[in-house]
Amino acid sequence: MKKQVAVIVKAVNSDFWQVILSGAKAVMREEPERVEVRTYGPPEESDELLQVEILEKVVAEKPDAIVIASTSNDLTVPAIEQAMDAGIPVITVDNQVRTEKVVSFLGTDSYQAAGQAAEAMVENWKKESIVFEGKEFLVVNSSETSKVDLDRDAGFEGRMRELVPSMKQLDTLYTQNDPELTEKLVAEAITSHPDLIGIFADNDMTGAGTARGIRRSGSRTIFAYAFDANAEEIQAVKEGYLKGMVVQKPFELGYRAVKFALDALEGKAVERNVDTGGTIVTKENMKEEVVQKLLYPEKL
Repeated sequence: MKKQVAVIVKAVNSDFWQVILSGAKAVMREEPERVEVRTYGPPEESDELLQVEILEKVVAEKPDAIVIASTSNDLTVPAIEQAMDAGIPVITVDNQVRTEKVVSFLGTDSYQAAGQAAEAMVENWKKESIVFEGKEFLVVNSSETSKVDLDRDAGFEGRMRELVPSMKQLDTLYTQNDPELTEKLVAEAITSHPDLIGIFADNDMTGAGTARGIRRSGSRTIFAYAFDANAEEIQAVKEGYLKGMVVQKPFELGYRAVKFALDALEGKAVERNVDTGGTIVTKENMKEEVVQKLLYPEKL
């Protein structure tokens, strides 16, 4: 009998989440007689309470399994536990929630991957003979309540302090996942801090906004890295407004999560934690086949 799997993402306005949904629906295209995938999500990642409402409604409809990328670490926990108690397996992706009552988690080790961005940034400075000792760097945060974003921030900050202890970290910019607000605040920070040479943006929306802010400021001396990759970020890397991106595997996340849900329903063993990894993508390696598959997973 065909199983119904509900897939809930953080937002539907982001390329990253659309690719996750595409990966999930790919399982349905491959095995239409085995599974029906239904997709849900609020318009914006800032709509945390709306995502909770969506999840509660989905649980009440009693699908066979649920895959969720929870925006909040805590707010979705009661509904997730209710689903698990009702025999509905829950697979979490991207962001871990504060409960053990889930079947599996799939996502990137955000702390480690963001640290790789710090390493890449320092190597850029060295390669281009940029004086970085005693200079300043900045982190742009998309959500103060999301563990995955906070882990990314901490990973970048921690690795940068290890690599260049003399650098000063400016106060984190909190931009509520708003590219327009990010653009404004980043441009202002560049103008008011002449020693600022590095920026890390922790998701695709803040990455796009950061690139816009650098362009708006007129600066060509800022080295910026962002997490995830959307069309605007990819273009920004090509133009040099972003030096690079930490690219995950969203298509694989969606695909494997639905597969895990089906395995759990059939009583098969499912890995408890899966690190799908992150790759540093730059203008120099962007045309490599393996990188093209990460950037355009449905076109290859």
